[in-house]
Formats: sequence, C-alpha cells, structure tokens
Amino acid sequence: MIATVGPWARDKLDKLGRYLEYYTTVLKKQKWRTIYVDAFAGGGVAAVRKRPTTGVPLLDEVVDVEPDQVEFLDGSPRVALELNNPFSRYVFIEPDPKRVAELEQLVADYGDTRTINVLKMEAADGIRWVVGRNITKKTHRGVAFLDPFGACLEWESVEALAKLGMFEVVINFALNMAIQRMLPNDANIQQSWSDTLDRYFGTHAWFDEVYFRETGLFGDGVLKKRDDYSDRLLGLYRRRLESAFGFVSMPRLIRNTRNVPLYYLLWAGPHKKGQEGANYVLQIGEKLTKAQKQGTSVVAQ
Repeated sequence: MIATVGPWARDKLDKLGRYLEYYTTVLKKQKWRTIYVDAFAGGGVAAVRKRPTTGVPLLDEVVDVEPDQVEFLDGSPRVALELNNPFSRYVFIEPDPKRVAELEQLVADYGDTRTINVLKMEAADGIRWVVGRNITKKTHRGVAFLDPFGACLEWESVEALAKLGMFEVVINFALNMAIQRMLPNDANIQQSWSDTLDRYFGTHAWFDEVYFRETGLFGDGVLKKRDDYSDRLLGLYRRRLESAFGFVSMPRLIRNTRNVPLYYLLWAGPHKKGQEGANYVLQIGEKLTKAQKQGTSVVAQ
C-alpha cells in the first residue's frame, strides 16, 4: 500500500521546497538554531496518478500500486531533508504506523547528517509536543508545514505556533477539497460539520461569511448561500492568520488536471522579509485574476 497523489501535488511541493530553500539560505549565517515541523508528514514518497480515477479525482487516495507502472514523487519530508542548507532539527508528525515506518527509514537514511524526531501521534498532539519543548525566539527560528487531509487542522494548533513568535507556517487551506463540501446551499449543516468548521477557523464567524438571511414582503426570509462565499472564507482565514502572526502571503491556488480549484497554499509569519519571499515563491508561474485580488484585499481593511 502506498499513498497516491494527483499531478498537482508537484506544484505544492515545488513551492514548499523553493520557500524552504529561500528560508534556510537567509538564515544559514545567523545565530539561531532552525527547526522544521511537518505536522501531517505522511511517508517518504507518493505515487503520482497518471490519469483520473472514476468520479471526480479531488482527494489523495491510498491504493495498491505497481512500482513499475507509476512515477514516484518525494513527499514533503524528503523535500525538506534534501535542502542545500538543512535545518538544525526536523520533526515529522504522523499517526499511521505504516507511514511512521517510512519516516523511520528516513531517519536511517539521513540520520548521520540530520537530526530527526518522528512522533507517532496526531498533528494537534505533535504540535503541543513541539510547543512544550524549550524553544524560544531568542534561540530558534522555524517553519511548520501544515498540510492536512481535509479540514482536520485545528486553529488552536496554528495559534499555538504563532504565540511562540519564531515560527512561520505554510498551510494548505482546503477550501474546495473539504470545507466547501460541508456547506449545503440551504444552510442545514450537520452539527458535526459545524463543529469541525468552528475548530478549523477558531470562530463561528465563518457562518456569516457563507450565509445571509434574505428578507422580503412577508417577513423573515430563508438563509441563502452568498455567491462570493469562497472569497469571503479565504479572506476570513487570511485575516485570522495576519492577526495571529503579523504577516500573511497572497494565496496560491492549486488546481487539478481538469483546472478545478482544489485548495490554496498560504504562508504566515512574524517577519516582513518572510512575507516577501513567500509572495515571490507562491506567485511563480501564476497570474491572479481580478476577482482573486479583490478577494484577498480584505486583509488590508
């Protein structure tokens, strides 16, 4: 069994690798120790699907794959380990035993030249472990890659990293792959979905960004979904990141091979220089539409 991803994963990992290279190059002669945290690490490699599976191929899958029939792609742990200027320490967080075994093999492969911790636990627990270590902004600088499967990234974890004042984050904002699917047109949301979104955004404000009450001649109307709810949710999350960290990047929209929007890559951190580097890397090869620019301008308000 090996994890498989769509071809669009290359774009995400390319942007991650470029930014990490920029980050470690800037800091290579500085006094701080550096730490890289991969909170949803997965394994060391993934297979790239050659063509769509049945149905609409949005989510990564786990399937049996013949090694001689597919192309393999280095996962985010290997991308980070292969940097020209490596981090002082790597922390890979992953609850699945099979993926943990793959990560342990990375320890064997890179252990002579890299300091690596593999934590067999859920992302939230792993981030609490990191935050509980003796690391401060006086001694450390770090990047956390938060690439969840769906909407399982809790705002509490993001905020905990922000409070340390020394972490930058690169986040998969799973708007189209996960969040959108929990937002029915009639606003009749399952309680479990509503709770998940509350934890994801760290507030219930997402609801008013998605729905409004239409009124008319006969009194109170029904709740309806806003036409621009996607842009409003992206704006809300970026405002939350800016408030927590200080700076947030322009978004990078990742699409599948059918040009269907999947998710956004976002950067947030405590330093302007990091924002400048992230904006440059994330916008390589992309031209934002007028609507996207308008949707992101709410951060400055």
